[in-house]
Amino acid sequence: MAFDAGASIDGSQPSECGNNYELYTEDHRLVKALGMDSYRLSLAWSRIYPNGSGEVNQAAIDHYNKVIDDVLSLGLIPMVTLWTQDHPQVLEDLYGGALNDQFITDFVQYADTCFEAFGDRVKYWVTFDEPNDWAGLAYSTIQNPPGRCTPNVIGQMAMNYGACSDGDSGTEPYIVGHNLLLAHAGAVDVYRSKYQATQNGSIGYALWFRWIEPLTNTSADIAAAKRANDFLMGWFLDPIFYGKYPDSMQELVGSRLPSFTAEQIAQLNGSLDFIGLNIQTALYGFETDFYVTQNKTCYYLDWRTDVTGYRDGIAIGEGTNNDFAVPWCIRSAVDYIKEYYNNFPMFITQTGIAYTFNSSEDTLNDEARVKYFETYYTELLAAIRDGANVKGVYAWSLLDGFEYNLGLGIRAGIFYVDDEYNRYPRKSALWFKEMLSSNTTVVDTLQLN
Repeated sequence: MAFDAGASIDGSQPSECGNNYELYTEDHRLVKALGMDSYRLSLAWSRIYPNGSGEVNQAAIDHYNKVIDDVLSLGLIPMVTLWTQDHPQVLEDLYGGALNDQFITDFVQYADTCFEAFGDRVKYWVTFDEPNDWAGLAYSTIQNPPGRCTPNVIGQMAMNYGACSDGDSGTEPYIVGHNLLLAHAGAVDVYRSKYQATQNGSIGYALWFRWIEPLTNTSADIAAAKRANDFLMGWFLDPIFYGKYPDSMQELVGSRLPSFTAEQIAQLNGSLDFIGLNIQTALYGFETDFYVTQNKTCYYLDWRTDVTGYRDGIAIGEGTNNDFAVPWCIRSAVDYIKEYYNNFPMFITQTGIAYTFNSSEDTLNDEARVKYFETYYTELLAAIRDGANVKGVYAWSLLDGFEYNLGLGIRAGIFYVDDEYNRYPRKSALWFKEMLSSNTTVVDTLQLN
């Protein structure tokens, strides 16, 4: 999708990120040198189908064949994502993108093309990355493209979600989420019916999971935190595991929530081989009825849950701007899947942290990031020892990159990327290399199965 100049805080554009497109062979060798055994990458729908559908761009197929072959040549296992909050702008222009169910047909065609072209070598597929986060942010706030919302809704943390020119925050997120779920199920159906038996791969999706902890031990706040998890995780998991949206969503959203046909429920049922979890941080949740003071419906207001990073003036973890390091949240998240979804196989498809970038500071000495990974992996290991069915973990991120509305103002890479696209290892990269070269139980346990 198109990204308007000035949409990011620092005015940067996605094209100004780490240039992995041209430097992929170097980047793969960075991964291998650290001792990692798998590499997660994404494909660009807009490269493979510049017109959204129709004629395939063979140059893109050739490029990604080279990328995947290079990953395999190093003994790395590729996990390939089909959509990372991006699709061809032409689909937005033609029919409104994911708001239209034509998106389902076009995505399934794109997925089919990828399975046919690359599936003989790809054993792990992710259909959508953070669809649950995107549907809310892109259709209830101005933050993520296409930035559609009801204008000037005041929501969680007293945030103004933006003066969008078009959109309906009370209906569009649910329509989009519905279509993304059906697009996922359609792609899985194609994979299983045409390719899985001979290609021997597995398929899932990756959900954004910001853990919400009750602010107090009152029944109201405990229920509020559970609703937050329903609206974020249950929204995309319950239709697959239980054949319906969570009860709390049905009760609070009512007729604004789309319904499934019996055929759609049948296709959604069991349409995962694994759940990917993108886990970074946590906040406290407490009961709030936003509709006492507002008459504009909105996905985030429907939760009836406000959030905060503080309890009695004490932060939930180390950090700022409500992006805290909260090591125990990764265990809470996998235990949640263990409890509510029968300990279904999980990959931690993303965990890591970004920090504000200041060119005058020593960006290579990222002690806080080292502590983040060390403490999070310790908590994850404890969860695995207690039976959590975690199959592997991916660090976010190998390189500094572009972060939507924040642009290049924050950096998440364990390798620093300068303006000439040179890569420099941060202390966190050196920590990974040391940790993965040892014979520790952490390494043995977190190996990709």
